[in-house]
Amino acid sequence: MHMLAASGSNAFAINGFAGMPGVEQLSFWLTFILFNMYVGLEVVCLAAFYFASRPRSGLPNPAAIWYFIAALWVVMAFITTVWAAPAERSFLDDSGSFLAVGTRTVKVFIGLAFAAVAVACLLLGAVETARRKRAAEQTIVI
Repeated sequence: MHMLAASGSNAFAINGFAGMPGVEQLSFWLTFILFNMYVGLEVVCLAAFYFASRPRSGLPNPAAIWYFIAALWVVMAFITTVWAAPAERSFLDDSGSFLAVGTRTVKVFIGLAFAAVAVACLLLGAVETARRKRAAEQTIVI
């Protein structure tokens, strides 16, 4: 009888990397790290949107739209991880034997470009928020 689990008798004895060469394991971990970086970036975008969209002194912050647009770009970056699936082959060449730039890796780079646009939108929102705060401070002084 063929068993999925290793010789141990607990559920943690399953080896998910069984039969995978080292380059596929490395590609999986690179994709895992990239995906978690996208998660962190999405959290930053949504938190910035939440705090910027609350009206202060009766006026909404126009920078909130930049944070929302950034969140949408991060969602597009998430989608590119699906385009480059499976994760264990995302950073391999087209033959699947070496770490190289293949067609799936190009899709990962497209996702990184989407994430860069999201970071640019976050920076635009931060600049707009700082400008608005400075204008509000000047009106208080006057």
